[in-house]
Amino acid sequence: MVSALWHNARPKVFGIACALGALISDGAMAQNSPEDQSFTWAVPAFAPAFIHEQGQLTGYAADTQNWFAAQLPQYRHDVLHVPLARLLAEMKNGEGALRCSTTLIPTPERREYITFAKTILLHLPISIVIRAEDEDRFTPYLNKEGHIELDRLLADESLSTAVRIGRAYGSRVDGHLNRFRDTHQVMQVAEDTKFVRMLDLKRIDWTLYFPSEAEYYRRTQTPELEIKALPIAGNTTLLEATIGCAKTPAGQKAIAEINTIVDDNPTMPWTEFYANWLGPNDREWFNAARDQYIHAEHFETRLEYSPSTAQ
Repeated sequence: MVSALWHNARPKVFGIACALGALISDGAMAQNSPEDQSFTWAVPAFAPAFIHEQGQLTGYAADTQNWFAAQLPQYRHDVLHVPLARLLAEMKNGEGALRCSTTLIPTPERREYITFAKTILLHLPISIVIRAEDEDRFTPYLNKEGHIELDRLLADESLSTAVRIGRAYGSRVDGHLNRFRDTHQVMQVAEDTKFVRMLDLKRIDWTLYFPSEAEYYRRTQTPELEIKALPIAGNTTLLEATIGCAKTPAGQKAIAEINTIVDDNPTMPWTEFYANWLGPNDREWFNAARDQYIHAEHFETRLEYSPSTAQ
């Protein structure tokens, strides 16, 4: 949600597009009064949450950020491009201007020095990404809920995959993956930006991505390829991320103002920015899960995904 939007991701997590009001650029979104307080949005590199090209900042988290900035005209809004590790260190230090970030996943350790808003970003979890034309090849590994049983899939020596060295995919996924990392059907690669291209060239049969990541690489590298994300058994809940500010009086005040905006918009309209970065099938999955999140009464049931609810 989240430079590595789950774990490394999002703790790599995670990373939600029509900004209302003026878009935040790499410079300042200045207001007229010199007395307005500066609000610095710290932006780590993580596409397609944040896409920095030719001096322009786009992506679903950037658009979400712009939407909230437009609701906070009392601040002068600036953008700072900064690695996640440095951002967290500076927030921990707690000095300087009001500094916040849009794609943070709350953890107990982070809560010690960051004030978090209510949930803002909702993300589909790490999933199995395949060529859409190959869907029937993966049917034998689906459980009764329509989710892939990853341990059984990894054991199939006829279906190859590629994973990124050093990336954490989440404890459940990593637990299965670690048993098969040294097998010939699992290719370990230093960086994962070309995995969709490898699918297109049929060098691999499946890989692990956040669905929004996979769609970003498909659009930019292999626009003719049709892909599909399959949910992993035991790993189908939406990931939640949010805006966090350094735990200072100014940061706590800003988060209180953001929470009021969230409360005033229970349908979470900004999540459409994220939905626009999904393929059609994944968008159905997300819309169904989001609807459950917004309307269900019980946290334990509202985040689960079953394919039958997304048709």
